[in-house]
Amino acid sequence: MGFLVDTFAETEAAITAIERVDAMAELPRERSMKTDPEHTVRSSWPEKGAIEFKNVCLRYRAGLPLALDGLSFRIPPGLSCGVVGRTGAGKSSISVALFRLVEIELGEILLDGINLATLGLSDVRGRPNGMTIIPQDPFLAGTTLRECLDPFGVREDEDILQALKAVRLAKSNDLVSKLETTVHEGGLNYSVGERQLLNLARALLSKPKVLILDEATGSEKQTTLSYLYPFVVSHWTPITFPTASVDGETDAFIQRMLRTKFTDTTLITVAHRLNTIMDYDLVLVMDQGKAVELGRPADLLARQEHGVFADLVNATGPESSKALRAMADASQ
Repeated sequence: MGFLVDTFAETEAAITAIERVDAMAELPRERSMKTDPEHTVRSSWPEKGAIEFKNVCLRYRAGLPLALDGLSFRIPPGLSCGVVGRTGAGKSSISVALFRLVEIELGEILLDGINLATLGLSDVRGRPNGMTIIPQDPFLAGTTLRECLDPFGVREDEDILQALKAVRLAKSNDLVSKLETTVHEGGLNYSVGERQLLNLARALLSKPKVLILDEATGSEKQTTLSYLYPFVVSHWTPITFPTASVDGETDAFIQRMLRTKFTDTTLITVAHRLNTIMDYDLVLVMDQGKAVELGRPADLLARQEHGVFADLVNATGPESSKALRAMADASQ
């Protein structure tokens, strides 16, 4: 009897594994990685980095409400835009739609006039000069620093070393052998701040026309964007991780780098702290999946009545609100 019970238990466990494999096989598949010949784009695309959403509707799965509900806005090339809004407003869903983690139901997303829905995922996610993201929870892919920063081997060793020096993770006398430094799974042998800086170094190397920064909050909020980094050119599986926490000095350094090293890049920052985007060219205010305000920070703050962005700034308190307004005025 004991042998019979053990056999049934082992059989049930084995069948459970088969059931899970079968369930995974039934999941909806992503679109093709390759672009159809009739929609092939130039090798130099995107040249400018202009982003435009036209009546975009997105929901994460059937039966759920729309995360983006008729979202329309345009960001001219080379400008910096902060995306703000209260919890659940749809800020991070913009990045989900841009990288096509979830296919949109309606509308168009244009990058330099090209509809992203007509392209293969390798063109949407994998172009070195295309779109790059620095996620909330920095994740490193690769067994060495070289693979982490240059997974396709298209950069010279000296260029990679210079990128490490730019983010203060290498000294002037470091040799190329430093690039063979072991990176443990997910970059666990590096601190959160160091992993964030390595993500920044990779962005410096790729020289993207569009850079998305999903800003860390230091809270326990979950994000489906945290696992984007290692899958820039392959099939992605959205996985949630706790939002990363970065020390103030590292965060300030990252902000300086974004303003000085990416001057020809369209920068989109999903902002959870208003002080980081008060000197941006544009601020996009989200509410219930819609764009309720878009303009320069100082112009939006000048709206005394029914100003959503002004209300967000005022909610930080009298002293903080005064400082934020001063930052917006100084950036004009």
